[in-house]
Amino acid sequence: MKINSTEIKNLEPIKTIAFSHVGDYTRIEKTFEKLAAWAEANNLWAASPRVAGVYHDDPSNTPIEELRSEACLEDISGIEPGEGMHCYTISGGKYFVMQFELTMSEYVEAWNKAYAAFNEKGYEYDMRDHYELYGICTEEPQDADTPWKVDLCIPMK
Repeated sequence: MKINSTEIKNLEPIKTIAFSHVGDYTRIEKTFEKLAAWAEANNLWAASPRVAGVYHDDPSNTPIEELRSEACLEDISGIEPGEGMHCYTISGGKYFVMQFELTMSEYVEAWNKAYAAFNEKGYEYDMRDHYELYGICTEEPQDADTPWKVDLCIPMK
């Protein structure tokens, strides 16, 4: 795992099409696979949409089986959501953003590092979306051991 940058950014909202996931955050992979298959079937990858994972609940306060999250594809084509999907706008505003290069097995550790850095600085949390914004994705599946460039975005007051 490598930390590329840490900064405070004013992020724009992102309109997306999403599949919801309920349960263990570490098991959202199948939901992203469904999203990727839908994007492929609708020829959406050529436009280079951004992909994000949004996490609504604090796992230290919410039972694991009740954790809510979204697998999101930026809606840059104006296409209607498919069956079981919905439109979702990721919140914008002031965010603490840490960019990592990490593999699938390092996400939990990366979030722990991001929250530790946020807390060390004495920043205050805001109730907007906590999310992962992935580097440009393609229709090609990525090997679990290949590092991804990912921005971990924590809302702040």
